[in-house]
Amino acid sequence: MITLGVAVLVASLVFLHIYTRQSKSVKVPNVRGKQLNEAMVLLKSNGLDYEVIDSLYQKEATPGAIIEQIPDPNSTTKEGRKVFLTIYSSSPKELVIPDLADNSLRHAEALLISMGFEQITIEEVPSEHDQLVQAVVYRGRKIKPDEKIPAGAPLTIIVGSKSLLNIDNEYNSYPNNDATREPTQESNPIVDDSFF
Repeated sequence: MITLGVAVLVASLVFLHIYTRQSKSVKVPNVRGKQLNEAMVLLKSNGLDYEVIDSLYQKEATPGAIIEQIPDPNSTTKEGRKVFLTIYSSSPKELVIPDLADNSLRHAEALLISMGFEQITIEEVPSEHDQLVQAVVYRGRKIKPDEKIPAGAPLTIIVGSKSLLNIDNEYNSYPNNDATREPTQESNPIVDDSFF
């Protein structure tokens, strides 16, 4: 019984030693700044796998270049483990723009800035509802609710303005306006009553 117990214990220790690969540790190569296909070859040659877990867009950066890696370069890990990579993407991420119609300008602008849209233009149009958003425009067209737009793209917020509405009304009631112009002899000729 004692011999059987010792044999099971030794077998378990040998199995754990093989399973955890304690004798097969490898050094993680530095792949930061390298292209993904180059890093893949380097990692595979060192007995490591890889996984891209995130990507960032930067206009001046080279697409596919590695920004960050986990574990860090020159650290030790077990053979066959994954190195997690963050790379530069070739195009910006697309973000869903919520429906901002009838929101206040302040709220809509703050929300868009928090999402990463910093190139925002405000365009006022005549309206009875002052400082309320009527639409968000991207490349000359109104964005539909929950439409995806590239992160950081320039946007225009169309917002209502009562002051512009008043200017419009003043123009319409201006004395020289055709609707209020005094009748002239051409438009209302004098008729000689003695003729009848």
